[in-house]
Amino acid sequence: MNDDFRIRFLIVDDEPAIRKLCRRVGESLGFVCSEAESAEAALALLETDAPDVVLSDLCLPQKTGMELLERIKSEWPRAEVAIITGHGSIGSAVEAMKLGAYHYVTKPLPVEEMKLLLQRMAEKIRLRAERDRLHNRVRELETCIERVGAAGIEDSLGAGVPTVLRPSQSSAVSELFAPPAPTDLEHLEKITIQRVFHQVRGDKMLAGKMLGISRATLYRKLKRYNIGMGVGASTAGNPE
Repeated sequence: MNDDFRIRFLIVDDEPAIRKLCRRVGESLGFVCSEAESAEAALALLETDAPDVVLSDLCLPQKTGMELLERIKSEWPRAEVAIITGHGSIGSAVEAMKLGAYHYVTKPLPVEEMKLLLQRMAEKIRLRAERDRLHNRVRELETCIERVGAAGIEDSLGAGVPTVLRPSQSSAVSELFAPPAPTDLEHLEKITIQRVFHQVRGDKMLAGKMLGISRATLYRKLKRYNIGMGVGASTAGNPE
C-alpha cells in the first residue's frame, strides 16, 4: 500500500473539549482530522471530503448521532462509524449495531481505549484498501493475459505455458488468487512478461504493445525481474 495513505478522521460532538481531545488522539496516530459540532455540520463536510473513520456523540443538537450513522452508512458505506455516549442503553446499542456502527462505547472513554478503538477502525480501512488494490492488480493481469492470448502467443508457446496463463482459463485467476497474495501476483506477472519477451525476441517496443503497457513501464519491470538484462536482444526504442 502507498506509504502516503493517511486515515481521514471526523469527530462529531457538540462539546469543544471532547472534540479537542479526540483530535489530539487522532493526530497522534497520524490521522488527518476534522471536526463538526452537529450532524448537519458533519454532513456538510461529508459532501466535500468523506472521512474513513467517524467518532460521533449520540446526543447532538438537532439530528442525533443515530440519524447521522444511518445517513453515513447509506451514502458512504465504506466509512467506519463509532458511536460514543454518556447516556447509553442496551436498546440504543443494539440499534446502532444494526445500522452498521463499528462500535458503541460509553463516556468517559479513557485516552488509551480511544486510541485502541481508532487503531482497530483504521486497520480495517487499510486492510480493505489493500484488498481492493490487490484485486485491481489481478484484473490488470487478467487483461494483460487476454491481450497476449489475442496476439496468438498461446499457440506459439505450446504446452509450456502454465494453465493459469491461458485466456480460456482467465476466470481461474480470480479463484486461485482469492484472496490474492502479492508474491503470487508478482510470479504471475514475471512469467507473463518472460514469455512475451521471449516470443518477440527481446523487442521491447513490440513486447510493450502486446502487454498493453508503455516501454518505460516494461523497462522497469524487466529490470525488476532481471529479464533480458545484458542479453543482446533487440531493444527497439529506448524506454520513455
